[in-house]
Amino acid sequence: MTDLTADDVQRIIQDEKLTATANWFGRTGRPQSSAWIDRVGDEWVVWETDERAVRLDVDFRFRSEAEALDLFLRFARSHQAADSHAVRRLGGSS
Repeated sequence: MTDLTADDVQRIIQDEKLTATANWFGRTGRPQSSAWIDRVGDEWVVWETDERAVRLDVDFRFRSEAEALDLFLRFARSHQAADSHAVRRLGGSS
């Protein structure tokens, strides 16, 4: 079980340079291939978007802020890691 706080996650976002892949309570990063978190009533909602900025079918809902923050951070990190493995193909044929 995690004991992350919102302050911890905001610091981690800055320290690990996750600002592109972490959308913190609204669009604060890029819309595509990223993690999102929001508060709806008494629940925390976490979701991801694909490479076309389409929200994936699954929303993860939590009553625990710490659990929601943990998943949000894992999603943001995984999208950042995927960016580092992306290969740009330059024009022309193979």
